[in-house]
Amino acid sequence: MKKILSLAVVLSLIISIPQRSFAWGKAGHGIVAEIAFSFLDTGTRTAIRQYLGTTTIEDASTWMDDMRSDHSYDYMKPWHYVNIEKGKEYVETKDGNIINALNKAISELEHRGNMSNDDIKKDLMIIFHLTGDLHMPLHVGYEDDKGGNTVQVKYLGRPVNLHRVWDTEIIESEKITADDCLHHIKDFNKKEINDFKKIDVVNWIQEPRSLLGDVYDFKDGTIDQVYIDKNKKVVEDQLLVAGIRLSAVLTEIFKS
Repeated sequence: MKKILSLAVVLSLIISIPQRSFAWGKAGHGIVAEIAFSFLDTGTRTAIRQYLGTTTIEDASTWMDDMRSDHSYDYMKPWHYVNIEKGKEYVETKDGNIINALNKAISELEHRGNMSNDDIKKDLMIIFHLTGDLHMPLHVGYEDDKGGNTVQVKYLGRPVNLHRVWDTEIIESEKITADDCLHHIKDFNKKEINDFKKIDVVNWIQEPRSLLGDVYDFKDGTIDQVYIDKNKKVVEDQLLVAGIRLSAVLTEIFKS
C-alpha cells in the first residue's frame, strides 16, 4: 500500500509540472503552410511535393509536434522555442533552440547534394514547422513562465493557460482561415513585403518579441472578448508573415 501511495504521489507531481505547449495548433500550422504554398512557383511546389511524397504540406507542418510522443525525438524539444529575458536581446549561442535549429535545416537544404531523400524530407518538415513556431510570440518569450504555459487564465470563462490562448483558442474560437490572413496583405506595402522575404532568422524574432506586451495585457487572469478582438488581427498577421517567410525560404532553397 505504501508503494502504491508513493507511486501515486510521484505521478501527481509529474502531471502537475507545467510542460511547454505547442506553438500554433494544427490549424495554425496548416494556415502557415497553405499561405506559403500560395506564393510558390510551380517548380518549387513540385520539388517539395516530390520530397514529401505522400505527406501533405499540412502534415509536414505539424510533424515536429506529432513526434513529441516518440522519445527518440526528445532531442528536438528545445528546438521549438528560445528563451530571452524580459528587456534583453538575443545573444548568439550554440545551444539547441529554434533559431539554431531553423538556420541549420535551411543551410543543410541549401547544400543538399549529398543528402538522402529522407533527410531532405526531415529538414523540410522542420522548416515548415519552426518557421511557424517562430512567429508565435510566446515561443520567443520568457523562461520563468515557460512561454506562458504556467500563466493560468480564463478564456471566455474556461480555464486554460496563456500559451494555449495563443496557439489554439483564438484561432479556433474566431474560426481564422488562411483567406482571413491573406486578406491583410493589403495592409502592407511592397517594401514591407519584400523586407518580410529577407531570410534573417535572428531578425525575425524581433517582431513577435515586440508583441509580448500585448500578449500579457489582461486583468484578473481573464481573457475577454475585448482582448480577443484586439489580438485576432495580431494572430492573423503573424500567420501571414510566417507564411510569406516560409515561401521565401522554400523559394531560395529550390531556386535552381
